[in-house]
Amino acid sequence: MESFKQVIKLKLIYIKNNKTKYIQDFENDLINRMKNLIDIKMVPIAHKKKFSSNNELINYEGELIKKELKDNSLIFCFDKKGQKFSSENFSKLIFSQNQIINLIIGGAYGICENIYMKANKVISFSDMEFSHEIFRLMILEQIYRAKCIYTNHPYHQN
Repeated sequence: MESFKQVIKLKLIYIKNNKTKYIQDFENDLINRMKNLIDIKMVPIAHKKKFSSNNELINYEGELIKKELKDNSLIFCFDKKGQKFSSENFSKLIFSQNQIINLIIGGAYGICENIYMKANKVISFSDMEFSHEIFRLMILEQIYRAKCIYTNHPYHQN
């Protein structure tokens, strides 16, 4: 069996909404498939506060996200205005890092400007918008695909 470099450490930080069981099952399946090469920590952020404006909400969520970030870690945010990557280039991006990568999915109204400005990369999957649950699955699937590309696993060729 080939040996690969160190385990990649990822934190997927996201504003939590209601999770359905079938989504959780898909998430767990993908995470289990990656665990030998990718250590991924899911960090749901929930709150029940009400706000008088979307900006107040975004800034509050930004403060909650900021509490999860460490000074020596990378920040990759997801936004439809970000840079688009092929699966191969996303794999290269993930596996070229040697520090913790924080992957951030903002709330319904986006990511706080302070977090956005600190991002090392802003990544777009599409100009379309997706539900948070579906988008989390899409990210996990692309991380799994990145692992398969890196290890020359046939999943990516299917």
